[in-house]
Amino acid sequence: MDLQIRAISNKHNAKISIVDISDSINKICDLQQSSPIVNICLAKFTINNTLVAIDNKDNNKISTAYSTDEGVIKRMITEFEDNKIRSTSKVKHFEMCETTEDINPLDLMLGKTGEIYYSRDMGLKAPYISSIKTKGSNMDSIFMQFLKKSSQITSLIATDVTFNNSFKIDKAVGILIQLLPEHTQENIEMLENKIGNTKYLTDVLVKSTNYYEVIKDIFEDAQVLSTSQIIFECNCNYEKIFNLAKLLEKKELLELINNKENVYINCDFCNKDYTIKYTELNKLI
Repeated sequence: MDLQIRAISNKHNAKISIVDISDSINKICDLQQSSPIVNICLAKFTINNTLVAIDNKDNNKISTAYSTDEGVIKRMITEFEDNKIRSTSKVKHFEMCETTEDINPLDLMLGKTGEIYYSRDMGLKAPYISSIKTKGSNMDSIFMQFLKKSSQITSLIATDVTFNNSFKIDKAVGILIQLLPEHTQENIEMLENKIGNTKYLTDVLVKSTNYYEVIKDIFEDAQVLSTSQIIFECNCNYEKIFNLAKLLEKKELLELINNKENVYINCDFCNKDYTIKYTELNKLI
């Protein structure tokens, strides 16, 4: 079962969040029918967005896109809403070959520069949108850059994705530690001494099934703020897909109607096919 747990340490002036979305990521990757290296990128991207999104008290819909001109993956999109996640990537298949063996796989896939587009739908006329240029191919570092610039929050993110012998994702986990504004140098030093490095954190997460104990091991006074189940769920439906047809120009719509051609649209998130019959297109003119 996928889950999230959030806690706060008043003694050490910090918040901590852990997510395990292994089952959901497997469903996403199966639907995307993507190769293992793409699955790693998409999983880490989704874990990071989930960690950031669960701190959203109002349960707003959070949509994040990563785009790169350099990287093979080109573009990824992930959404979080009401403890439901969905993700997709533009490029779904890539295999390392002899000419790419000496290149860092993540540099190759994500590029060394990119851009994060963050959208939060607060139920207003338009969503809140922000974006930042990013450097490096470490998705954890990219989201830490985003948090630092957008919220001036000092944070630590560590994620890991492991595979079983069948190249199915075994674990997709992550942790986010954020220092509160009133933190002290002593709080920083405590964390540095306690954690050491992110490899230690991810090793503990991958091996653990009791994330509450992981939190208590880091912050002995931690108080749980929330725990809940996370699931994969696509929110597509015919009405939303039909509205996409509104993007077609009148000339194109008339041509489809006159030629009695249906419109076929595939949902990027769940791979479901929709058919809009040409007789329905009259409603858009």
